[in-house]
Amino acid sequence: MNCCRIIGGNLKRRFIKVPETKSTRPTTDIVKQSLFNVLIHRFQIDFSKTFVIDLFAGSGSLGIETISYGSKKVIFVDSNNKAISCIKDNLKQLEITQFAEVLNKSSERIPDKVFQESAEKFENILIFMDPPYAEKELLRSQILRFSDLFKEKRLLIITESDEEIEIEGIKHSIATSHGDTIVQAFYLNEF
Repeated sequence: MNCCRIIGGNLKRRFIKVPETKSTRPTTDIVKQSLFNVLIHRFQIDFSKTFVIDLFAGSGSLGIETISYGSKKVIFVDSNNKAISCIKDNLKQLEITQFAEVLNKSSERIPDKVFQESAEKFENILIFMDPPYAEKELLRSQILRFSDLFKEKRLLIITESDEEIEIEGIKHSIATSHGDTIVQAFYLNEF
C-alpha cells in the first residue's frame, strides 16, 4: 500500500494510506506544501472557522490536512469504493472521525442541501476539486454549482488540473504550477 504524509498542523509527519486505483492521483508533498502556504499566508484561512469539502477525495489527504490545521467539519466525497475505504481507514487511524463525514457518491449526485446544512455554522467555505484531468467539464460544472450554492458566503475553491481553467464571472488566481499540475484558487466575496 502506498502512503503519503501530513505536512503541517498537529498531525504533521503522520502517514496516511493512498488507495491503489488507476483513477487516484495523490497530491505530491511539494504541491501540498505550496498549496497550504497559499491558503495560510495569501488567504489567511482560519481553518477552525472554515467548512471544508474534499471532492474527488482519493485518500482524503487534503481534507485531512485541514483537520490537522484545525478544521472542525470536513465532507469527503468520492465514488470509488477503494478510495472511500481508504479515507475511512485514515480517519480512524488518525482518530479524527468526529470531524468528518464520508460520502460514497459522485459529487454531482449529492443534493445541495447536504452541503448547505453542513455549511450553516461556518463563515468560510473551502472546497478542493481534483477530478481526473480529462474531466474538465465536470470540474467547470462543479465550480459553477458551488459558486452559486455559496454565493452569500466567503468561498474558496481550489482546483488541480493539467491546464488553467477559465470561468466567466469568477475571480481566480493561479496558486502554483508544478510540472503537469496547475493549482488554481477561485474565490467569491474576498476571502
